[in-house]
Amino acid sequence: MSATLNRAGLARDAYKGAATTLCAGCGHNSITNHMVKALYELGVEPHLLAKMSGIGCSSKTPAYFVETAHGFNGVHGRMPSLTTGAHLANRQLIISASQATATRRRSGWVSSCT
Repeated sequence: MSATLNRAGLARDAYKGAATTLCAGCGHNSITNHMVKALYELGVEPHLLAKMSGIGCSSKTPAYFVETAHGFNGVHGRMPSLTTGAHLANRQLIISASQATATRRRSGWVSSCT
């Protein structure tokens, strides 16, 4: 049986990443699964995706989806600046950004698919 391909000609498995090492109840896992679904349905080409993160648990999330996309881990509190710089340097990139709990006083993603 062949996999269903999206408009980029990719199967959903192309948007998956490494197996998670986060806690079973972690919200990052649910968000990552939804990111995989959305990127597949939108037909985002992996080479146009940049996954930016800070430190802490969020620094692991770029590894959990679209292994063939760009990924960058910034230092504490610098993820928004790095994300802005990456977008200004290459406006074709689709940026996904996550930031650590302590920085934003909440766990999760601060922006995605900018």
